[in-house]
Amino acid sequence: MTSLIARLAAGSDARVFAIAGAGSRAAVQDLRLADGVELVDSPRAADVLLVAGALDPRHHDAVRRVHDALPHPRASVRWAGSRDVLVPGAAHVALGTDPSSAIRAAHQALMHGTMPTEPPLLPDEDPAPWRGVGPYGQGGSGMTGGTPYGRPMAELAPDRDGLRLDLLPTRLGPFSSLLPHGLELDLRVSGDILVGVEVAATGLAASATSASLFIRALTEPVSIAELEIGRARDHLRWTADALRLQGLRALSLRALRLGLHAAPGDHRAVERLAADIARTGIYRWSLPAADGARTELLAGARLGPSTRASGVGEDERQADPAYRSLGFAPLLGAGGGAAAAWRLRLAEAVRSLELAGRGGDTRSAVTGAVESPRGRLALGDAPSGRALGLLPTLIEGMEWGDAMATIAALDIDLDELGAVTAGTSAEAAA
Repeated sequence: MTSLIARLAAGSDARVFAIAGAGSRAAVQDLRLADGVELVDSPRAADVLLVAGALDPRHHDAVRRVHDALPHPRASVRWAGSRDVLVPGAAHVALGTDPSSAIRAAHQALMHGTMPTEPPLLPDEDPAPWRGVGPYGQGGSGMTGGTPYGRPMAELAPDRDGLRLDLLPTRLGPFSSLLPHGLELDLRVSGDILVGVEVAATGLAASATSASLFIRALTEPVSIAELEIGRARDHLRWTADALRLQGLRALSLRALRLGLHAAPGDHRAVERLAADIARTGIYRWSLPAADGARTELLAGARLGPSTRASGVGEDERQADPAYRSLGFAPLLGAGGGAAAAWRLRLAEAVRSLELAGRGGDTRSAVTGAVESPRGRLALGDAPSGRALGLLPTLIEGMEWGDAMATIAALDIDLDELGAVTAGTSAEAAA
C-alpha cells in the first residue's frame, strides 16, 4: 500500500511555493502555465520551495523561515544566476533556464523516497522569550499581550464603534502571496478590519534584469509598437494576478496566456476576456466600492489606470509628439474605485494593441518622463514609490478582502522602483 501511494504521489503535480526575488517576477508568474507544476499560495501546502532571482541579504532569514514552514518531505530549487548557499543542498538552475524539470525531479524523488527530506535551516528555539512570563505564563500582562512561539497575542484597544475589542498586531510579508514580494506591512487588525497600517520595509536586491522597457525609454527613443505591446502584456499579467487573488483560476490562466504573447492582432481576444470577466459579477460583489476620499488621493498621484479611472486625464504620452502623430488620446473611467481601474486596464490593453498595430517604425521622444503601465515614471520618481506613500491611508479602515484588492489594484512593482532609484544614484555619482 505504501508503495502504491508513493507511485500515485510521484505522478501528481509538484506543489511549489515560489519566492520571487529581483528580476524574477514575470518568470515565476509564467510557471503557472508549466506542466506538472502547481504554484501554491502557502508554504504549508508545498513540497518544493523555489527561490528565484536576486535576494536582499536582509531577507535571508525570512527565506529560511519559509523553508522551515514546508512540511516533510521537502526539497528546494535555487533559480538564480549565482550559486549561493542560502539553502544548502538545493538544486541550482540558471535564471533564464526552465526550472520545471528540476522541480518535477525533486518532487518525484521525494515521493519515491530516493531523496532525503531537507532538515530545518533555523534552530528549534522560541523567537522571543515568553515561557512563564506574566500571571498566566503566556508571556504578557493579564490575559493579553506577549509573543508565545513568536506570534503576538491580541491586546485590548478602543474600536471605532466605541467598544474595547481585541486588536491583533500582524506582520505581512516579505514573501506573502497577497503582496509584492519584498514588501512588508505592519498591521493592526480588529476582527477583519485594518485599524492600523505601516509600511515596515520595501525593496528587492539590485538586479541587472530589473530595468524594464519603459525605463529604457527614459533615455533613448524606443519603438512605440514595442512600448504598447509591452504595456498590453503588463496589463494582462496584472489581470492574471488580480483574478488569481479573487479565486478565478481559469480566467487567470487565460489572461496569463494572452499576456505571454499578446500581439496587435489579439485585441479581439482581450475584448472577449474582458466581457467574460464582467459576466462573473466580480465588479459588483468582490471589489471595494468607490470611496470619494480615496479616489481623490489616487486622482492626484499620477498612478496611471488608477488615476484615469477617476476621470483625470493624466498620461505622459500626451506630451510625446510621436504619440500625438498617431492620434493618441487617453482613455478615462468614471467614478474611480477598483472596479473602474480593472475595466480601464483591460480597455487600455485593447487600445495599446491597436496602437501598436499602426505604430509602424515610429519611435518615442525622450521627454524626461514616460507613461509606464503603472503611471508617470521618471528617474528618481516611480509610480510604485508614490503608491507606497499612499498605501497606509488607502487601506486603513478597510475590511481585509477589500484591502488586499486595493493593494493589488495599485500594481506595486519593487523591481521598477529599485531600478529607477539605482539609476538616480548612478547619475548623481557620475
